[in-house]
Order: sequence, then structure tokens, then C-alpha cells
Amino acid sequence: MVFGILLAVSLILIGALTAVRQRRAIRALAAEQFVADADRRYRNGQARRRVATSVLLVVVGAMIGWYYASGMDARMDAIPERNKIGAPPQDGEPDPQAEADKRFTKTVGFYWIGVLGLLFVAVCFAVLDVWYTRRYWMARYRELKADHDAKLQRDLAVFRQQKLNERVPGLKPPAAPDDTATGDPPV
Repeated sequence: MVFGILLAVSLILIGALTAVRQRRAIRALAAEQFVADADRRYRNGQARRRVATSVLLVVVGAMIGWYYASGMDARMDAIPERNKIGAPPQDGEPDPQAEADKRFTKTVGFYWIGVLGLLFVAVCFAVLDVWYTRRYWMARYRELKADHDAKLQRDLAVFRQQKLNERVPGLKPPAAPDDTATGDPPV
């Protein structure tokens, strides 16, 4: 029970702190004037995905905490003990306690299916965030690579032109004046 409560509190704190941080990121992005549209869309979407994941973590943590705090766990633990001690039902008479235990067990099963379903959705949001982040950074990488390639092509063209100028004597740039000259004409 202590582990469950600690897990619930941890999930709620992590989710709440992450949601607050992402809300600040959304406000900071709104205050920035000079952000490219693609960057603004990406950062806004990233913050919204992370807020949604944070909210799901808070809900999952609250559901786990409610399971332990409401006594559902203790009641589930008591069912096997009650079945060992209890008298067998009379012929033809349904045991109302056994029927209530079956309904409660079904309810707890669906409750945990809901918790795991929400956890699955939170993980899907996290995977989606990783995928969008990768897609965004690959686009930025391609832009940087294209810019770098263009600069390399320009530098290569300048280098080739300089080599061509060195091969053809008439195309050489004028030489710098010789500081050691005395002013007398060459002999």
C-alpha cells in the first residue's frame, strides 16, 4: 500500500510540475516576436503534447492513489481470506457475499484496465512527441546541410577560379608593391 501511494504521489507531482513547465513554455513562445513559423508550430505542438501527457499522468496517479486510499486494495486482499473461512453455501441458495465479491472483482478489473489504458495513451503521446521531435530536427538538419553544401560549392568555385588564375599568367592579380624597392628603375 505504501508503494502504491508513493507511486501515485510521484506520478501526480511529475505530471503537475511538467504541465506547469509546459504552460510557461507556451506563454514564453507567445511573447517571442521573431520565431519562424515552423519553429513556432513545432514548439507549440510540443508543449501541447507534453501538457496532455502530464494531465494523463496526473489522472493515472490519482486513480492509483484512489485505489489504495479508498480501501479497494484492502477489500481485494480480504476476498481470498473470506473464501477460506466462510461456510459453503446451502444447496440452491446463492451466496450474496460471493456475488458481491464477484461484482467488486469485476469492477476492480475494469478499473485497472482503465488505468492501464490511460497509461497506454500517455505512452503513445510520448512516442508521438519523440516522432515529431525527430521529424522537426531532421528537417532542420537538412536545411543546415543544404546551407553548408551551398557554402562549400561557393568556396570550391572560388578555389577553382584562383587555381585557374594561377595557371594563366595574364589573369594573375596584380602583385603587391615591393617595399624593398629603392625607386631606381630596374636595369
